[in-house]
Amino acid sequence: MTTIPTLTVSNPIDIRWSHVSCTVLSSSKYGLEYDRVKVLHEIGLSSPLPQDESFYAPPANRAIDVRTVFPDGNIVSFVGQRFSDLQDELSKYGQAVAEGNVAEMNRIHDLMKSTTMLSPVLFKAGTQVLTFEYELALHPMEGTTSDFELTLLAPMPSFRPSGQSQITVLVELPSSNNLAFNAQVLEAVGYQFDPTTGTMTGEVPKMVDGDYGLRRVIVWNWQVDPFFRIQYRYQ
Repeated sequence: MTTIPTLTVSNPIDIRWSHVSCTVLSSSKYGLEYDRVKVLHEIGLSSPLPQDESFYAPPANRAIDVRTVFPDGNIVSFVGQRFSDLQDELSKYGQAVAEGNVAEMNRIHDLMKSTTMLSPVLFKAGTQVLTFEYELALHPMEGTTSDFELTLLAPMPSFRPSGQSQITVLVELPSSNNLAFNAQVLEAVGYQFDPTTGTMTGEVPKMVDGDYGLRRVIVWNWQVDPFFRIQYRYQ
């Protein structure tokens, strides 16, 4: 099965729920070279933060080009990384250098590249719901002019669903009913995901998948870490 790079977090934060909402705007059809994706990611913790914590997220004033942040475009898996977890990875890098472990050095280097265009966001002690709001820039897939791919990982590496948790992802895309931005969904798959190995092990069934007016709406709901891949094409 496919694997994706991920943090090895020694002490993840327990969460009860996570909700990711993504709205794809067809900006490539009105003057830009990419589609904008507005993302709202809310995370409900099992208990309030015992101390101030910083997490990484894209700056709110511009759409992040996923190609420049991480080669597979999977920036969302790195949004919300806890600062202290990244510090742990840096200490592992030093150990890998001392041991001459090139594979481990390359793994950590790739992870760190994902944070180069992110900014720390501070949440105060006592906060129980974390909110990240940002935009992504989706350029056409290599070799095409009208095919796009959005990948999502929910919740995030620094968090761990606990108890009867709920993870929900809602994606709004342009639909085939929209004559101005007529789009066809080529693939929309949710995978069960093992955060310790980065391996996708099975599929998550869709709860909703259909055209509603001018938008195509797809919803997944799950209780463990899921990974999602959506590909669409303008006609």
